Amino acid sequence: MSRADSLLKQDSRFSGHFSKSVLQTLRFAYQSSKWVLSFCLLMGFLGRIFLLSNANIIGLWVDHFCTPQAGVPCRPVSNYFINFTDGDFLKWMALTTGLGFILTWLFRIFFSSISAKAVSQIYDETTYRTSRYPMIFFDRNPTGRIVTRFSSDYGNVFRLFGGPLAEFLSIIFDLIGMIILIAVASPYYLFTVLFTALLNFLVFRFNREKLRSSRRELSASRSPAIAHFSETAQGASTIRSFNRQGSFSGRFQKLDSYFLEQKRRVVTHVMFFSFQMNSLTAALFLITGLLGHFLLKSGTVSIGSLGVAFGFIALSGNTVQMFFEWLTQFEEAMIGVERMDNYLHKPIELGARLPSFTQFPTEQWKLSSSEDESAQSSRLSQEKAAPIKFENVWFRYGEDLPYVLKGLSFEVKPGERFGIIGRTGSGKSSLIQALFYLYPIEKGQIQVAGFKPQLLKSETGVDLEVYRRAMSFISQDPILFKGSLLENLVCDPKITQSQIFEALNRVGLDEWANEKGLKIQIEEKGKNLSLGEKQLICMARCLLQQSPIVVMDEATSSVDPKSEEIMVKATEEFFAGRTQVVIAHRLSTLRNCDRILWLQDGKIQMLGETKEVLQVFQDSNLSP
Repeated sequence: MSRADSLLKQDSRFSGHFSKSVLQTLRFAYQSSKWVLSFCLLMGFLGRIFLLSNANIIGLWVDHFCTPQAGVPCRPVSNYFINFTDGDFLKWMALTTGLGFILTWLFRIFFSSISAKAVSQIYDETTYRTSRYPMIFFDRNPTGRIVTRFSSDYGNVFRLFGGPLAEFLSIIFDLIGMIILIAVASPYYLFTVLFTALLNFLVFRFNREKLRSSRRELSASRSPAIAHFSETAQGASTIRSFNRQGSFSGRFQKLDSYFLEQKRRVVTHVMFFSFQMNSLTAALFLITGLLGHFLLKSGTVSIGSLGVAFGFIALSGNTVQMFFEWLTQFEEAMIGVERMDNYLHKPIELGARLPSFTQFPTEQWKLSSSEDESAQSSRLSQEKAAPIKFENVWFRYGEDLPYVLKGLSFEVKPGERFGIIGRTGSGKSSLIQALFYLYPIEKGQIQVAGFKPQLLKSETGVDLEVYRRAMSFISQDPILFKGSLLENLVCDPKITQSQIFEALNRVGLDEWANEKGLKIQIEEKGKNLSLGEKQLICMARCLLQQSPIVVMDEATSSVDPKSEEIMVKATEEFFAGRTQVVIAHRLSTLRNCDRILWLQDGKIQMLGETKEVLQVFQDSNLSP
């Protein structure tokens, strides 16, 4: 199977009816505004009734002037209207029209505002959960696919839920209002209206599954092309260097062609559906005219009531057609809700908990208000340094993958500089992933300062965020985010500007920071900075965290000699007294460590004094 086919196959597909979960998500989104929403819907309904009732007033006005002639019946006018003048009828029409416009205008404004808030809340609630997914989710899902949920799918929902949905509801109000007003004019026409609605529903029912499945497939086919484009953009330099533009372009064209084919299918289905509805409306309009002629000749209805009913029936045929066409668009938005809802209910990372302010009562673990406040302010240890303890740790990146750490047991003492060495693939970086509990540890446990994180409700331990805050991390690939330098440095709002410049001074960035200022904007992934500058900013951030444990994973492997000198100095001076865990390829950066752990194939090959371990490790590399 090609990678393009694999991308298409892996994305989430949905079939059948929308689940109760999707409807509950919408209910949760509108829950906080339910009373305002109810009043808003009432305004919308009354507004449409007032506007449509003008036809009944005109019918009464016509009957008011009607005099019996040969074969033309007149309906007696109610005593209330018998003394009405032309001016009175015009005043009533002006009043109902004015009220109708005002109520409809208020309905659209308030409903659009409530819907925008509701859809935004779905987005926020989905984000809270997605940001806490297990790391394996991000390993196995291309970034472009995830982004699609928060762009295309969310966009489909946002486009309809608001003004367009208010229009759809107005059509529903019109249909209900027409039935009521036709019954007031003459109940004989109710059969025609209901029959029209039934036939349109049958046409919709006949086309519904085809429309729904094609739109679902369209939504699913959009993300693979975006995912591939994202991958191509990130690897543009490598693709050009190896002259692979042709294969990447061909793969994108295949994915894009499949998306365009799904788009064509959706358009074809919609056009065929509209043709059926239009044909049905034309036929029923003819039948309605013939029925009206028969009723008038038989003396069953009056001229005024016939005009009202005939006008409403003609209008209702078009309105019913619009209703079902809008319903298909509404289903497209519901597919977007369905795909967002799918992310709302996925399991989050073991030990992760949703913040207390989340509103949707989903099955994920959630903090109470007091726990949330405590987690934000708590520290795992008030000491300058903290110990680390591995106890028979078995670790792998997924249940279908082999173990990369196999029964590791060792301790790092408080304030110790602890080095880790090993060939590529020996498990060095995996040890750090396990230390932070970024993936589930299937066997054994890791403790920091005598605590382990609470991963399940049935277990004891500390909050996972509190556990992780006890460690600062500097990686081989320094991560910076789009925003100001200040935003990239400060993790604690209590940190002062003088502390920030002190940290920048210690890593040799004080002149640069004074020149640029703390508000200098850093591009995504720090693209406007050199690798050395990015790494030193990460080190300054690490200093400001003041965590009792500092972890450095190949932090000096890709920087210039000057930056490496500063970083080596940091391990000796800046982080003196803290527990340091240092992974390095360059053995010279480990000379001042207190002890060295040598990993081989996920197991401890040797653990001991630095000089002894490094000598044996070097000898093993030199031996044939």
